[in-house]
Amino acid sequence: MYITLHLKAERTAHENVMTEDPGTAASTRMAARRHAFLEAATAVFLEKGYANTTLADVIARSGGSLQTLYSLFGGKQGLFEALVAERHAEALAEVFAPFRAEDLLDQAPDDVLAAVGTRFLQAIMTPQALGIYRLVLAESVLMTELAERVWAMGPAHIRMLVAEYFRQQARRGTLRLQDPEQAAHQFWGMLLGGSFHMQCLLGLREAPEPEEIEASVRTAVALFLDGCRAR
Repeated sequence: MYITLHLKAERTAHENVMTEDPGTAASTRMAARRHAFLEAATAVFLEKGYANTTLADVIARSGGSLQTLYSLFGGKQGLFEALVAERHAEALAEVFAPFRAEDLLDQAPDDVLAAVGTRFLQAIMTPQALGIYRLVLAESVLMTELAERVWAMGPAHIRMLVAEYFRQQARRGTLRLQDPEQAAHQFWGMLLGGSFHMQCLLGLREAPEPEEIEASVRTAVALFLDGCRAR
């Protein structure tokens, strides 16, 4: 029985491959090629910097053709912008996870802010995230649209979600806040101020261990809530 089912499964898979729409197959191959370009570009940019990286470097590491790379990204700047956007999207999807919880409003602010803050710092403290952030800072003067996009996708969006959470908690009477948006800015400043982020960006220290990140976040949350928790 197992052999019969196994043979049927193999035949079905073979038939699916044989009957796969050519357009779908081409799209799958192009998506794989795009992924390979982005992986290679991330490694090369981090190793050599934006200015010293050539498209030949990326092709040598990823395979594919220069023509395909141009068709997908339009050139080196387009490739760089695509990888920054994609890496930001991946990291922020993890950071935003607590805000998708249905019972978010019923959770203690201590736990919500600690979860979001810890996820955020863990996301921006990885070697790859620090390296990409350095690249963005170095090129932001010449790539203002990229800088604006990074700001909108990252800090601005996160602070908007935190501000909305503060606004809801204020309406519930859990927190005393006159300006939820300003409070979100201040909370995020406390997270970064005590997270050693600048030292890590400058290469003055290694990224903190998870326990150190959690302790830093808990301290920031406690200090922040001590000033706005309803009595």
